[in-house]
Amino acid sequence: MNATESATIEAPQQEAVTPSILIVDDEPPMQMLASTIVNRLGYQSATAASGEEAVKVYAEARQNGETFAAVVMDLALPGGMSGLEATIAIKQIEAGAKIIVSSGYLEQNARAAALEHGFAGILPKPYTAERLASELRYVLKSGQ
Repeated sequence: MNATESATIEAPQQEAVTPSILIVDDEPPMQMLASTIVNRLGYQSATAASGEEAVKVYAEARQNGETFAAVVMDLALPGGMSGLEATIAIKQIEAGAKIIVSSGYLEQNARAAALEHGFAGILPKPYTAERLASELRYVLKSGQ
């Protein structure tokens, strides 16, 4: 190659990584609904039915070099570890984890209290696809 010729060097193509959302809910229909919505929004989804399972799934993902862009955490998980306890455990694994609290017992104006407890967002049940999409956009764009 001489000075007037130029070589085109192409950077290796990197596959775009699709963000994953962890859905934590003890009710299979809610897991399925939320996963379907999340997948239609262009995200990957994983599910957990208990606080213990959520912490395990989150920790295993981190050990494998993977991350969750956000977690939708039901507060009312029967028996064992509550949603709040699971949130605390996940925050110990990754302090910057973005966790959206979800419950049928939340009031619309509970965002400030949720933020004080380390949650990045709030999603009162029952929720619509539009509400879940809106909260995910809010949380993923925020610096929380």
